[in-house]
Amino acid sequence: MIEPHVHLAYAPRGAGVLCAMFWFVEQSDVYGWFTGAKGYEHPARFFMLEAYYATRETCCYLSAENDLYGQWLQATKTRPSRIDRPIPVPRDLCPELDRMQDAFVNEWLWFEDDPRHAEEASALRLHELPVLALNIQASKLNKLLPDGPIWDFWTPGADRHVAVYLSQRWPLDYTLDRVSAVI
Repeated sequence: MIEPHVHLAYAPRGAGVLCAMFWFVEQSDVYGWFTGAKGYEHPARFFMLEAYYATRETCCYLSAENDLYGQWLQATKTRPSRIDRPIPVPRDLCPELDRMQDAFVNEWLWFEDDPRHAEEASALRLHELPVLALNIQASKLNKLLPDGPIWDFWTPGADRHVAVYLSQRWPLDYTLDRVSAVI
């Protein structure tokens, strides 16, 4: 079983979940999923960083929506463009990536339409935290490092440069720079 790397960024007195992502490495490529704040919306996308750990140039692919099997885009720092091939993720990895996305969401997040809403909302209010459309589970708050206005979590040993690279191309408001990513 593949163990993913995880990063979460949370603004408890602001937009809430700025970024929640996981990723794993397969040969020289990186595969994963993210969601987070963009204004009052929370876009979610699957991604592939082709040749990230290779000597040739990395190509960033994002699903157009939160649909692993739907349309994909090639994302650059300036703008995304549609690609002809429908799924850059190898077919044999799709079920595992889909399973990992479900497990990640169930472990870390909850949404306003979640059946656990009442219980999770009460737990957040006990911590005097806002209840928003997308939230971190109250039981995971102790994993976050409450350092300033943004609390975050990184899986130990995670290559933070993956998140830096991706944050320059994703549709979220949250971006990382090299200084904050190399701690």
